[in-house]
Order: sequence, then structure tokens, then C-alpha cells
Amino acid sequence: MNIRVLFIVLTLFSLPYLLIAQSCEVNGKRHFNFDDIKQVLDKNKCNQCHNSNNSNTWHYTDYESIFSSSYCNEAIIVPGSPNKSLLIDKLNGGPTACGIAMPLSNDKLSGQDLSAIEAWIEVGAPKNCIPEYIDIKNILVENKCNACHNSSDNWDFSSYTDIFKKPSTSICNDEIIKMFDARSSILYQKIAAKQTCGEIMPPDNMRMNDVEITKIRDWINAGAPESASILPVTLTDFNISKSTVDERIILIWQTASELNTNQFAIEYSKDGIEFTAAGMVDAIGSGANIYHFEIEKTAIGYHYFRLKIIDFDTRYSFSPIRVIKIENEGEQFSFSPNPIINGGTLTTEWYAADKRPRTKLLLVHINGQIQAEYIINNGINYIPLNGVLPGVYYFSIEDYNYGKIIKKLVVSE
Repeated sequence: MNIRVLFIVLTLFSLPYLLIAQSCEVNGKRHFNFDDIKQVLDKNKCNQCHNSNNSNTWHYTDYESIFSSSYCNEAIIVPGSPNKSLLIDKLNGGPTACGIAMPLSNDKLSGQDLSAIEAWIEVGAPKNCIPEYIDIKNILVENKCNACHNSSDNWDFSSYTDIFKKPSTSICNDEIIKMFDARSSILYQKIAAKQTCGEIMPPDNMRMNDVEITKIRDWINAGAPESASILPVTLTDFNISKSTVDERIILIWQTASELNTNQFAIEYSKDGIEFTAAGMVDAIGSGANIYHFEIEKTAIGYHYFRLKIIDFDTRYSFSPIRVIKIENEGEQFSFSPNPIINGGTLTTEWYAADKRPRTKLLLVHINGQIQAEYIINNGINYIPLNGVLPGVYYFSIEDYNYGKIIKKLVVSE
């Protein structure tokens, strides 16, 4: 067994075991609830800073708090969309849209813990176990909603398709039920007394209890399923690391089940937006399995990967994104194109040799006058050069030793 294979085997069998179980089971199909995710965050000591005693930071002491918005107005959790949720953005190990990455220590969450949080958000980030349509119908009947809502003229919930139909006489703009978005759904707005249109329901001060309201909210945020459509989490782990032997990048992922799974396509991106094919691995096709894929040493900077999970019927889904940073020994700064036309967009790449998340970039004319100042983040940045006259300029950036990195830029007509 050569050194590289030995490294892979040791890595596979040293993966941390996911101790957090899926508490919910609906017709044999399992999913995580809020308490499960709270345990994941506590296990990773997030509660040391993010707790209700610290009024200056987000916390997850209760379900409502975990959904609060950040100071930069990014949604912490977007039900059904882990890759749009700031929580995942901060925990994934790459540059973040707001603030700094978490945890603050050098220890990232394990692939299994991160996969658990992503799986919870993917199914709607429920507080409790996700109900089905029949459960929602029973709640509405028990609250005598069918006494008034029994025809298409005034909304009807007697069938699964009817519950989504808005009456033609409705004065409200929102949808009755907007999948994965309870807050924008008329049904939830009315029963939770958060409506901006029409009356609160049920009328006559006969408000639903909190348990019933929570069930309806969880159901809508889970995509308002007719039946138990929550699939077992196929991907229970997805890790990315750098070999200490030859600096290759190694992707490792683990499945819990592979019904109808044919292949895993590995996709790569430099910016986390545009992905290209990087390789293919055939699925074993049954049971729980561990896979790995190796990539030759790449350039300094952030590198993003995801899996395209392809079924035998050619349908596919994407895994969450994973990111790894190839460290540099000194400050790295580059840009293109050069020369550039006035009004064009310049692509810059900057990687600090220390932990600075951003720095100031000066555009200086050849005569020494500062023409513009920019704040750039670690990684790729796009700078529109508007109103810059043709001529010779210099970019000046301060490195971690307070020295200057200076590079020439030519702006043409």
C-alpha cells in the first residue's frame, strides 16, 4: 500500500461519527428537527458566544431566534435553500457575504455536522416533525374553518389541490400557500395574526393554539407536502481536505442509501458561482458507501466543489457546496485584463498571508495622484472602472508587513 492510499484509508476511518440522530420519522422517512440541530451547534461550542446572554450577537436559544436576520440584512436561514442561508455561508469555511467565517477557531465543523444542518434547512428547517396534508386538514376542521371555507368562492381545503387555490374574490396579493415560505403565505399570516390583508382567522377571537400554528408553519416551510415526501438523507457526509503528503485535494463523501443512484459528477468552481466538470465516480448503487476523489494540486486561493448526483433515469440533484483554501506563504495580488478599456470590469484576486478578510486598494495615476479607492475581500473581486481616463496607472495594496505591493495597469480608450 503506497503512502497516498494509506492516507486516504486513514482519513476515511478517522471521520468523526455523527452522534446527532434524526428525531423525526413520518411513514418510515426520517428528518432532523430544531432540537437535533441545536445539539449539533452546541456540540461545536457555538453557544459559548451565541447565547441569549449576549445581546450583541445572533443566538439560537429558541427556534424564533435562529431565524433572525443579520446586521447586513442577509437571512440566517432560508427554508428549503441551504446555499442561500447565511448560517451555511459562515460555516462552510470560505469567504462569507457578511462578517467573518465561523467558528472563530481553526476547527471547522465536520462534514457530517454541516450536512445535518444543510439537510434540516433543505426540508424546511422545521421546529418539530413535519406534518402531512391530512394533519393540516384535520387542524382546520377542528377549528371549524370548513363552516365558512367550503367552496371555491371563499376558499376550500377539502382536497390537497383545493387548499392552494385562491378565490377569485380575494383582495390579497400573496399566495394562499407559498411553498417553503410560510411568512409569505396568506394562510399562515391569518392564523398567526401576522396578516397584512383581510381578517385574522379563525374569527370571533377563537385563535388556534400555538402547537397548531407551528404545525401549519412547519408544513408550509417544508414545501406543503401531500404525504411523507421527506426522503432519507442520501448524503450523510461531504468533506474536503488537503493531503499532507503531496498537497492534492481530496473529496470524501458518504451515502446512507443509493436507490436509483447511477453516478456522482464532481464539479469545480473558482468563485462558487460558475461550475465546470472535474470528474466522475460511478455509484455502487446500494447500501451505505464511502467515496473519494482526488484532484491535483491547484493554485493558491479558494476552491469550491459540489456533487451532481445523477440517477439512472438521468434526473439529478446537487449536493451542498464545499470550499477549501490553498494557503500562500506571502501576499498574493493579481488582476486582469491588462490593458483594460475605460468602463470595463477588472477582475482582481487577493490572498492575504495573515487572517485579514479585506484590504484597501488604491488606484494611483502615474503622476502620483490617487484616482480611486476600493475595499476588496480575500479572494476574487470585480471592480468596474468607470470614469477613469486612458493612461498609465498603478495599483497599490498594503501587505501584512505594512509594505506596498505595486502593479502597473494600462487603461485604453
